[in-house]
Amino acid sequence: MKYIATIEEKEYVIEINRAGEVTVNGVPHVVDMQSIGRSHLFSLLVDGRSYDVYIDEQEERYLLVMQEGLFEVKVEDERTRRLAGLQRVPTTPVGEILIKAPMPGVVVDVPVVVGQEVAAGERVVVLESMKMQNEFKAPRGGIVRSVRVKTGDRVEQNQILVTIG
Repeated sequence: MKYIATIEEKEYVIEINRAGEVTVNGVPHVVDMQSIGRSHLFSLLVDGRSYDVYIDEQEERYLLVMQEGLFEVKVEDERTRRLAGLQRVPTTPVGEILIKAPMPGVVVDVPVVVGQEVAAGERVVVLESMKMQNEFKAPRGGIVRSVRVKTGDRVEQNQILVTIG
């Protein structure tokens, strides 16, 4: 079975060949992934390189936090993709957008204020978690409707940080 993972508008075709081996965009890789305790934290080995990855499953996507940064990943299997049709129209979130913490952490920076206009991709909050700083950006342009945290605040998983309308 093939899967299509989309990260920052770039697609990766992933084929699971057999236990411990996957092909990504035609390139084979040796992989192993093990859960660490009962949390969303995993130990991932890819071609002998080790990664600690925090995975949070959300509506039709996954948030991955690792040393390299925060990644939003949408995963579809080839059958679902085929059924959805070949012609895809990119969608931009409509309505109110809630920027939530994917995991517990400490707010490092909130460079926006209520009433401020933000552009798509503009940084709205920085959260430190697992000794890494992760930037959260506006998925589309809009007006900051609420800022529910300040620098130094401890936040819990799924806590709303900023609302954009």
